[in-house]
Amino acid sequence: MGLLKNKYGKVRSGWRISLVLFLSFVFQIISGILVGVAGSLFLGVKDFITGTDRTNESIQTYLTEDPSMKMVISFLAMISVILAVVMVLKLVDKKKVRDIGFRLNSKSIKDLLIGLFLGAISMTAVFIIFKLTGNITVERGFNFSLYLLLDFILFVLVAINEELLSRGYCLYTLKEYNSEKFAVVVSSIIFSLLHIFNPNLKLFGLFNIFLVGVLFAYMTLKTGNIMMAIGYHVTWNFFQGNIFGLSVSGKATDGIITVSNIKDNIITGGAFGPEAGIVTTFVILIGFLFLNRFIKQDKILKREEIIMLD
Repeated sequence: MGLLKNKYGKVRSGWRISLVLFLSFVFQIISGILVGVAGSLFLGVKDFITGTDRTNESIQTYLTEDPSMKMVISFLAMISVILAVVMVLKLVDKKKVRDIGFRLNSKSIKDLLIGLFLGAISMTAVFIIFKLTGNITVERGFNFSLYLLLDFILFVLVAINEELLSRGYCLYTLKEYNSEKFAVVVSSIIFSLLHIFNPNLKLFGLFNIFLVGVLFAYMTLKTGNIMMAIGYHVTWNFFQGNIFGLSVSGKATDGIITVSNIKDNIITGGAFGPEAGIVTTFVILIGFLFLNRFIKQDKILKREEIIMLD
């Protein structure tokens, strides 16, 4: 047993998780540089054709604030995390993504649909409480745009990459040679810390993100896959931002419903959004009760059992 490997001769889980996080960072830097170069070349050709004289400042504004460019950068960032997880999983762990709960079969699809429903109903409950308590003002009118569909796709990618990393790789890796409680707590701490650089950060927001991470881990351990957590994650974010117009983990989002006069208090979470509010805490706790009561326990298959099923 040494610093690098455990008593079973396998690279310690901490090193493997650190490698995934490091590669994710490197891939995002590389993709960001490539997008910057490609975007600058595109503007250069466009300006040459149109005879436009664009300043360096306007180029930087385009690369950082144009909705299309932001979508491309976000998309590549998501792909970077997924790529890092898959690479370490295959090259270091000698496993496949289904070994960490990312499986598509009739049961996992059912779990995905349940997760989608739970995420939507949970955030709807939060929104209704905000409205009934007078903590937000709902404006008349509904706003639809092409970006609604693009944002949904983006939130699907966000959910897949965060769940593949946190509930997939981290939870399953930590669980190999540690207790389930240890794996759940540490993976949820990692999930929470991934949001530490989000704008308008609040400590209670980090706590609620940790708590929902525990909920997602419970879903994973209950169902034997990460699909319910992915579904919940998708609609939780999408309804929070693109349906109800509330901030998603500190990031302002335009919703179908326009809200204003959002009070900055412990109920709403202020500029960080519902995830920094106590209403969300209670909704998450109700989620635990629902899972415990209505979702049947299913074991996480060992790799040998998965191979036999294949």
